[in-house]
Amino acid sequence: MKKQLTRKELFDSIVAPSEQHLACVLLLDSSYSMIGDRIDSLNAAIKRFKRNVMTDEIARKRVEIAIVTFNSEVEVISDFVPIERMPTPEIRATGNTDMAGGINKAIELVKQRTREYQCLGTSFHKPWIFMITDGASNSPRDEMLQAIRNIHFEHEQGCGLKFWVLGVADYDVDGMYQLTDEVVELQNEDFTAVFDWLSESMVSVSKTSIFEDAGLKYDDMPDGVIKKEEY
Repeated sequence: MKKQLTRKELFDSIVAPSEQHLACVLLLDSSYSMIGDRIDSLNAAIKRFKRNVMTDEIARKRVEIAIVTFNSEVEVISDFVPIERMPTPEIRATGNTDMAGGINKAIELVKQRTREYQCLGTSFHKPWIFMITDGASNSPRDEMLQAIRNIHFEHEQGCGLKFWVLGVADYDVDGMYQLTDEVVELQNEDFTAVFDWLSESMVSVSKTSIFEDAGLKYDDMPDGVIKKEEY
């Protein structure tokens, strides 16, 4: 369990706590099917994402990123940190796909960060979880159903969660639409363009008023990424 920080420790851990913040979890499928070009491209795109967001002075103070991977196990690569302290590890592909475990851990981190913002009186945008997957969940059905319920609760009654899915290759389209309406599909194995879109979105959202969250419009998806319709 995460150590509870004192108010001073918490204040010191957040860059510019008097400014509005935007928290985003990169929730990444690192199962064996991601091996090869997919995982290599993903690792490179994460580095590029960090560089892009850091070029904006305001976003550097407001955007916080956490990284969670899921294969047969769930790993918190990094809890929420300012974008400039975000690690860029070489993620390795192995094992199965405990998607439910990954989703629930990401939600846990988001809820904790929301409580911390509230403790400091820091205003914040709806948090994002941006999940990437190339297959179907191997989690037990009851755990996956609970993950679905958790997403819907946080979206509707909790912290106002924004949950995105980027599907790659043979991902489960129908299953992803049980999680969220925000399902997009990568039509190749190059993550560069979609992470450029994500960095631009983070910068753009971080500069808007938190009261504009409900009506925010995002840039069109780049070439090679389409809005996938449910079957």
